[in-house]
Amino acid sequence: MTDGLLWRPAGLGRWERDIDEVEQFYTTFARRFIGTGRASFAMTAHVSLYIVRDGDTLESRVIDALRKAWVCLRYDHPTIASWVEYNREARRCKKIYEEFLKRENMPDMTSWLNATFRLVTHSQSGEEWCNSDPPVPKLPTLFIVKRKDAPDHSLILDLVLRSQHNIIDGLGALQLLGNLIRYAARAFNEPNTFVIPDFGDEWKHLSPPLKVAASIPNILPPEKQARFRQIVELNTAMRKEAEASTIPFRFGRSIPGHHQRVALNVSPQISSRILLACKKIKASLTHVYHASIAMTMRDLQEPRCKKRLVRYISYALLNERGHCQEPFNATLHAAAVYHSISGQSMAIDLEVPDTSTSPPSESKIRDEMRRVVEEVKKYYLTIKNDQDHLSMTPSYWQLATPEYPIGKEDPPVPAPNPMPSASISSLGVIDNLIPPQLGPFGVENPWVTGEELGTGLGLFVGTFRGRMSLSAAYNDAWHDKAEVMNFVEKCHTLVLTCLEAENLNTGEPTTSSARPT
Repeated sequence: MTDGLLWRPAGLGRWERDIDEVEQFYTTFARRFIGTGRASFAMTAHVSLYIVRDGDTLESRVIDALRKAWVCLRYDHPTIASWVEYNREARRCKKIYEEFLKRENMPDMTSWLNATFRLVTHSQSGEEWCNSDPPVPKLPTLFIVKRKDAPDHSLILDLVLRSQHNIIDGLGALQLLGNLIRYAARAFNEPNTFVIPDFGDEWKHLSPPLKVAASIPNILPPEKQARFRQIVELNTAMRKEAEASTIPFRFGRSIPGHHQRVALNVSPQISSRILLACKKIKASLTHVYHASIAMTMRDLQEPRCKKRLVRYISYALLNERGHCQEPFNATLHAAAVYHSISGQSMAIDLEVPDTSTSPPSESKIRDEMRRVVEEVKKYYLTIKNDQDHLSMTPSYWQLATPEYPIGKEDPPVPAPNPMPSASISSLGVIDNLIPPQLGPFGVENPWVTGEELGTGLGLFVGTFRGRMSLSAAYNDAWHDKAEVMNFVEKCHTLVLTCLEAENLNTGEPTTSSARPT
């Protein structure tokens, strides 16, 4: 194990460590896109809190409780006050943390709170605010958006966490919000006895990188190096052997615009039926919706005079917290980047009909969809059961990481990808990360996205309070809301067709208004 990955003192109240391959990946892409004024892959985590009013002072009491909770999180998760910077002397990127010190030109609690706990007074919702190109500050920052459309006798606040991806990942961000609300509930119920911890030893809670947390060896043995080379060669061959299916996008722009999110929220009744149908075919939500992405993309390919095969090529993101050693496998280390990317690509071959072919029957669509689901499921299970996957994860990240721009000037913004695809991330059962009720606070609409600055689409699937949600992140330089929403709806319709869930409809609408968020 590289000693440089361990936190070490580097001056008065300052701690430093090297970053591992996954952190370097996100750091490098943020640097490469810095000329856009935005942060590539930056995390946005959202949740709504509601509480019945019991007096005119409720709002100030709730905000005070949230502020106290945010300070407690700084003690439990000091990594939320860390950042990554390039060290020219060491010629590498370092993660930095500075303690609270009451000395001139040194950080203190008040300045940190003023910078990272912000009230948003706009009349829009948190969902709308997140689509308005909000900032990504240097340090992870909690934004509190007061909703003015709250029902009488209630208060709704939307909490939005914005952070660089080299500090925290999606599931970690949701875990962190769950911890925040737990503290806020205690601070609200016990305003006179709730105690802010004494800082000075919080550095003991600084989170190590995945390589340390999961005890991943620094060097691959020869047999695994050989296997890694085989996987790289196979991935290269996959792209050469067939025409890749792509997401159509609007040409003309060279610089990314605003990151955007849309979501389709499914009723609890239909969600329950989809989950039951998935169980019957021994597939997960991720399996069936990833399969639907492949087929929907195939349907977007331009038909020609002859039918042809196209290949959907994708990957899987895997949560590795379960493979981390104690205590890094628990929510105490939510503020970390503990996920991996599959090494071997997923390749699904699908036929694009010619211009004279009639639309397929529903039974044919269903049969094809179920065949694709089985291929996707086999792929995910192969990755999950691969005993070598975790040890090879750093090599996969390193392969996907371009050279870090070390110049003092902003590097040129990368050109748009001319052959974008669509991927999916699983958020699972979010109730396990953020309970629907915590003390006086009801919780609604938790979600997370990564800042999309490319031409592709990033989809997310998860459930909360028994409702399934399928969302998509995109950039408005190359896609518009109606187009992406249509893509999401087509994916969902394919799933319903495959699982025959449409025959189980109770008469109520299958989905909500699916507004952009």
